[in-house]
Amino acid sequence: MKHIEWGYLIVSYLFLGGLSAGLYFVSALATLLQNNGNTQDGAYRRIAKLGALLAPWPVIIGSTLLIFDLGKWYRFWKLFLHVRWTSPMSVGSWLLIGFSVVSLLYCFAWLAEGQRAWIFARIPKRFAFLQTFNVDLSAKQRPLALIGLPIAVGVGIYTGVLLGAVQSRPFWNTNLVAQLFLFSALSTGCALLMLLLALDHSPGGSKEFQLLYSLDIGLMTLEFFIVLPYIIHGQLSVQAVKNSLELILGGPFTLLFWVFFLGLGLLLPLMIETVESIPAVVSRATVHYNQRLTAVAALLVLGGGFLLRYIFVFAGQMSRFD
Repeated sequence: MKHIEWGYLIVSYLFLGGLSAGLYFVSALATLLQNNGNTQDGAYRRIAKLGALLAPWPVIIGSTLLIFDLGKWYRFWKLFLHVRWTSPMSVGSWLLIGFSVVSLLYCFAWLAEGQRAWIFARIPKRFAFLQTFNVDLSAKQRPLALIGLPIAVGVGIYTGVLLGAVQSRPFWNTNLVAQLFLFSALSTGCALLMLLLALDHSPGGSKEFQLLYSLDIGLMTLEFFIVLPYIIHGQLSVQAVKNSLELILGGPFTLLFWVFFLGLGLLLPLMIETVESIPAVVSRATVHYNQRLTAVAALLVLGGGFLLRYIFVFAGQMSRFD
């Protein structure tokens, strides 16, 4: 077995970074879909607010894990001394900082007055000057959604670019990895929101589930049609790339890739969500989604998203150009 440099911390970082990007993307989309720009009582308000409140935290946790994986973690600040446009690590570091700042502002814009008061009441008196930041940003929700939307997409792509930039690993050596990670990231954001809404037994929410299902079905379909070209491209590529694909075509990652990721983590939830959505497509009547099935599909998508990154991180490091 080849020496493994990147382990579970990197896998978790890639998953959490993509999850934040997906949460922000779905929340921003829901915000922009509000009727006449009214984010206070629109049909997708819960999606927008929940996604906004959750979006900053996975990427912040994931970035912290990445810092500790550097070895001499206390030197991480040196990444920000220069901007090297040819270095994915340098560009990605600034992208993560920008996304973290925008997502925190977007989260703050969705806080109610009482929530802001609760937070600022816990600030020590010696930092009383911070009270000047206790302002209502609710009017900035749509502008922040527009600003952060392309940044969130960039973060979702970056989690795959980080691997694809390592040209010595044939398993990663295609831009299809970045596309695959992007669609997976956005799908996991949908899945987490579906799971949380399914666990909330309050009445209503049919339009919310319809939006999330429709979006997730489209994303998983795109994800599936990236997996196929990835394998076909590898089989038509140089011998080193063909050899690397043996890791998932009879090698140690075959069962994980085909059964647990592709089967249980992608195709099964795609089938569940498609079947659940059929009544909404063929009938104009209000559709009552099965909350248990929604929760199962969401958990499968989240598990599949994590497995995708696990397989690519570990299998990629076991491949090389001879």
